[in-house]
Amino acid sequence: MRLQKYMAHSGAASRRKSELLIEQGRVRINDTVITDMGVDVDPDKDRVYLDGKRLKLIKKHSYYLLNKPMGVVSTVSDEKKRPTVVDLIDTEDRIYPVGRLDIDTTGLILLTDDGAFTNKVTHPSNTIVKTYIATVEGTPNKVELDMLRKGIRVGQVKFAPAKVKILKRFEADSIIEVNVVEGKNHEVKIMFEKIGHPVKKLKRIAIGNIQLGDLGIGNYRALTDDEVKELMAR
Repeated sequence: MRLQKYMAHSGAASRRKSELLIEQGRVRINDTVITDMGVDVDPDKDRVYLDGKRLKLIKKHSYYLLNKPMGVVSTVSDEKKRPTVVDLIDTEDRIYPVGRLDIDTTGLILLTDDGAFTNKVTHPSNTIVKTYIATVEGTPNKVELDMLRKGIRVGQVKFAPAKVKILKRFEADSIIEVNVVEGKNHEVKIMFEKIGHPVKKLKRIAIGNIQLGDLGIGNYRALTDDEVKELMAR
């Protein structure tokens, strides 16, 4: 992080004003007075002083919504060198994905550096609804859909009741809106596989009050304060 940015984020002054303070020789990193503009600060290791008073970062959490493309993994790094969701966000903050989407699933994924926010979104007890649009083979009948609505068991795993609604029917497949609250791994795919209608394509479009909207594939935006507050209040 550049020194003037560190100073601005510590509340010392604006970036422009911080540059003037640096030029005046009033800023020190550890034991060294700094007068150049191109100096970086390691927030975890360096100590920054203005007129002898130590400056500390004022932490403001970051929250992003990304429209994840197919082929991108929902991790911070990948041993196979595949692109990650973090790679697509231009930020110096140490963000990480909130939950995950399969590599072949697209749509809304949240990223943050706020552990409390992550727990709120991902813990099943908070019952925050995740909404998906699934293209499945064939068209499930009422009996099959009711199995999902009541909560289906697959082996030793019991899935919570899901809300499902057929949006469109075609000759070979159908498009279904699915609302789940648990967020188990591969949950939607496993449920539809169990009733004999494997998922061909899957896209997440909402988490609680946060909507994907018309955000383009591979694009991202910061969450608004109201979006964060409303979700945290659930």
